[in-house]
Amino acid sequence: MPTAGRPAAATLLDILLDAARETPGQTVVHVRGDGVEHTVTFARLRDDALRVAGGLRAAGLAPGTPVPLLAEHADAFQPLFWGALAAGLVPVPLAPDARRAGPVWEFLGRPPLLVDETTAALRDALPGPVRSLELGELRTSDPLAALPRRDPGDLAFLQFSSGSTGAPKGVELTHEAVLANLRQIRSAMAITPDDVIATWMPYFHDMGLIGTHLVPMAAGLRQVRLEPPAFARRPALWLETAARHRATLLSAANFALALVNRRVPEETWARLDLGAVRLMLVGAEPIAPRVWREFIRRAAPSGLDPRAMLPVYGLAEATLAVTVPPLGERAEPLRLDRRALSRGRAVPARPGPDTVEFMDVGRPVPDCAVRITGAGGESVGDGRVGRVEVRGPQVARGYHREPEAGAAAFADGWLRTGDLGFLREGRLCVTGRHKDVVFVDGRTFHAADLEETAAATPGLPGGTVAVIGSADPDTGRDRVAVFVQWARPAPAEARPVLAAVTARVREALGHGDVRVLPLPPGAFPRTTSGKLRRALMRDRFEAGAYAPVAARWVPATRAAAEPVAEP
Repeated sequence: MPTAGRPAAATLLDILLDAARETPGQTVVHVRGDGVEHTVTFARLRDDALRVAGGLRAAGLAPGTPVPLLAEHADAFQPLFWGALAAGLVPVPLAPDARRAGPVWEFLGRPPLLVDETTAALRDALPGPVRSLELGELRTSDPLAALPRRDPGDLAFLQFSSGSTGAPKGVELTHEAVLANLRQIRSAMAITPDDVIATWMPYFHDMGLIGTHLVPMAAGLRQVRLEPPAFARRPALWLETAARHRATLLSAANFALALVNRRVPEETWARLDLGAVRLMLVGAEPIAPRVWREFIRRAAPSGLDPRAMLPVYGLAEATLAVTVPPLGERAEPLRLDRRALSRGRAVPARPGPDTVEFMDVGRPVPDCAVRITGAGGESVGDGRVGRVEVRGPQVARGYHREPEAGAAAFADGWLRTGDLGFLREGRLCVTGRHKDVVFVDGRTFHAADLEETAAATPGLPGGTVAVIGSADPDTGRDRVAVFVQWARPAPAEARPVLAAVTARVREALGHGDVRVLPLPPGAFPRTTSGKLRRALMRDRFEAGAYAPVAARWVPATRAAAEPVAEP
């Protein structure tokens, strides 16, 4: 979507250079946790990035070198990211956490780290000699005058997947793939320079970096940026900031909607004016219909149009965006027959105890195709649940230094996403991750559905619910564990509620071996993007890590639950 008379960008760096040349006074507004703001113009960001690039070149880093980027704040991340691109390096955005960044740094061969003053201390938590280059020193360098040549097919940056069902992998994104997805997103969402985006999403996640920084840079629009910890501490600050700046674009994940539902009181919503918001993109993880409806209800006094709420689908291996619903329609959850779904068929149903709900995430973005395949790789028809595969110019070229994993995921031009779902008149509905399904007596159940069933139990505190399936090592029979967030459950209060959870899940499954375990909030492992790591919880369950909790709670709750006849 180039401006008339100007050639299209050939590399990702052209996005910054073009933006600074055409709209030098456009701004990125950085909002501190106390609400204080400071602005950086596109021209200043370009100049800052070129000085960083000069420092990187003077440090002797060869073009094409992957460099982990660890920055706590966006106003440090941005010049480091663009400076690395300008120097011909391959930035690797990572969460500023040594436990998460360390294994990636080791995997990459211990390259130099790009850090700011708040993350420089992370090098002390890594083993062996660590070379780091600090933003403050890089900024004192002379601007890089001769930019290295980069081709569209060259690697732009490495995007490490969140690893919700396994170890994170380094997704290789080329310049042409990223630029293609920027064009697709701008077209599908009708983004113009008149839009204003207000965001808090982290840049080490694809939706944060690509969706809330690269797309706005490509479109030349104003960006208003909170830091993720500030949002987590006081989510109302995000909404207040969006209202103050008359933001038209917002984005969030399901866990963020749930946090807002819990932490933003109705009197705050009543003071807000979000009437300018035309799109609020919700993605990055499965969307709980219960959370979706509650958010829309609570947001109504602010003037947020329910039609602005847009459930979207994408993944790191496709740069970011894959499907988007048509603009202007009100998204409503699909109601399906649970028993039919357990046998691989999506059959519409009326509300009731045997109904499961999922969000329709729309149609493929321009020049992208989605298909559903069966176990043998064959395409299946409408309404049949299978594996979601994607083809398009935004698909990555593979996994960094992992040819076998790449060959398994990227084959014959199609990306095997690892997600399950179905198509309905060309529109996609994702039902879960292939590795997160629960198998019971030859039937397939989706963890997200069972978690919603458990979470709706009266008396259960709000918070995370995780469901995993496992085979009993002694009998080989299927068993299901339900983990519910409960900080300090008092036996007299908790036992009847946990028994009710047990009964609800057993009824949904038609299966008796259901174990409900209350865990404190910190016991639910998540990826850097906030996705629940059910596979890790399954491993811990099978290793006996939850045995003390089970010994205290499971016998009583299973005895109190109504028996269910085994099929």
